[in-house]
Parts: sequence; C-alpha cells; structure tokens
Amino acid sequence: MPIEICFSSDDAYAQHLTVALTSILHNKNALDEISVSILDGGIRQANKQILQNVAQQGGAGIRFLPVSDAAFADAPIQTQADKQTHISKAAYYRLLLADFLPDVDKVIYLDCDIVCRASLAELYALDMGNDWIQGVIDIDEERHAPRLGLKRYVCSGVLLFNLRAWRERDVQRLCLDFLRDHADLIVLHDQDVLNVVCQDHLSYIDRTWDAQACETRQGRRSGFNDVAKTAAIVHFIGERKPWNPGCRHPYKKEYFRYLAMTPYRDFVREHRRNCLRYALWHTKQSHGRKRWYLLGIRVWQKKL
Repeated sequence: MPIEICFSSDDAYAQHLTVALTSILHNKNALDEISVSILDGGIRQANKQILQNVAQQGGAGIRFLPVSDAAFADAPIQTQADKQTHISKAAYYRLLLADFLPDVDKVIYLDCDIVCRASLAELYALDMGNDWIQGVIDIDEERHAPRLGLKRYVCSGVLLFNLRAWRERDVQRLCLDFLRDHADLIVLHDQDVLNVVCQDHLSYIDRTWDAQACETRQGRRSGFNDVAKTAAIVHFIGERKPWNPGCRHPYKKEYFRYLAMTPYRDFVREHRRNCLRYALWHTKQSHGRKRWYLLGIRVWQKKL
C-alpha cells in the first residue's frame, strides 16, 4: 500500500514544493512506496515538469489536481490587523481533499515550507481510530485555542486526514459552511476552520512530525527549536522563510541543502544578491510601526 502524500501549491511556491518533495524522497526507506498528489493552483508547465522529473527519479508517482481560486473567492487571507501575509488561497485547498482524492482513505497533508529528514512510513501507519484529523500541537496554541473557545489547537502544516471519515460525516461541507458563516472569526485561515470543525475528532501526534522552528523568542520558549535538532520534519513557520533575505532561521541551511539537489539550485546566486541588497537597505513592519534600515542601522520609523 502506498504512502499517500498531498501538497497544495500555486506557481509562486513551486520551488519550495520541489525542495520539500526532494527531502522526502531522499530520506525514504528502500521499501517505501510513495504516491504524491498536488492540489494545483496554477503551477506553470515548466515547473510541473521539474516536479514530475524529481518524483520519477525518486521512484514516486505524482499527479496534479487543478483547483480554481473561485472555490474560495471570499475566503479571508489577511490577519486581524488587515495586513497581507504570505498565505494565499492555496491554503484553503486542503479543505477539498475528500473530493479530490475519492480513491484515498488516508493521506498525509504537508505544507510546502518543510523539509523531511526521515521516512514517512511511521507517520502514515498511525492509527486514526475515529479521528478526522491528527496533527502536532500548534506553537501558539495557548493564544489561538482560547480565541476560538477550543481546548486543543493543532498546526495545519502537517496533518493526517482520515478521508474515509470525512466522506462518511460530510466534514468538507461542515468546513465550507463554517468558512461561509464565520469568516469574521478566521485569523489563521484553514487552520482555524479545521480546528473548530474537527475539535471533537482530532488528536495530537508527536512533535517530531512538525517541528515548528522559527527565529523568534517563541521558537525557543516553546521548545520547538530544540525539537527541530532531531525532528523528522522541520517546518519553517511564519513569514520569515529561509529563502527570504534577512532570514536568520536556525535551520535555514536545511532548506538550501535540499535545494542544491534540485534544478532550482541556481537560486542560491540570486539569494546572495538579494541578501546583499537587504544588508544595504530594507524596511520592516511590526507592532504597528514601519522601520527603515541602512547598513543594518535603523534610520527612521513611523506609526502605521
């Protein structure tokens, strides 16, 4: 039986998806049979061909399942502060998995901003019982669970989906109904939807499967940065991604390690140029202020 894996991506994240897939195939066991489904939000043919080649070389099957943004035309993609984030409509595609994978009873859903260091066979073999989803406790659970009146709150970047139960209980409809009727409550996009709808039918799994490492104080305080030292999956959460200039993520080298194994390896030169420009001049927005930096020194700021 193949290990069913699913990603969701538009063209902007095709490179990062390729890195994630490369890491999975590089670390799989010899007997692992991998089947990959891509919820495709507009990946260009050239990038699809790269993904197909990577999958073929790694001995995995791959299929692209086109998704139209029209399905989530009114879905919120902004934070409470009304600030645009790195999230796109593709984040919501996973809510449609039961329809897009009618022949699959269980699937591992993965965000594109991860690297995998171990076989996924152990994760896929977990017993789901009556759960609809299983995931790792979210790094900010203590903030987001009370916001929604929940007892538990998982990160949606790595999830086991019980698609058989989703079809039997019509969970997809419940998710879409909540998205339509309570858009004003949604801050963390599909993650909020899944946690509310599946609250009584979800379980935590070991944090090694979604080490939500980051360069902020929360990464250290939560223990996730330490977990990531030996974790099976490192998840680059938040807006500060390894491929962004100025990122000081403690595990950013992991991304570039697997990037070097892909046809996108020339991105390294572009990244170095971008980092140089960033070191000379850049701006930051946080805590209601915009700041300007010259040679790493703050030279101006104003309230937004």
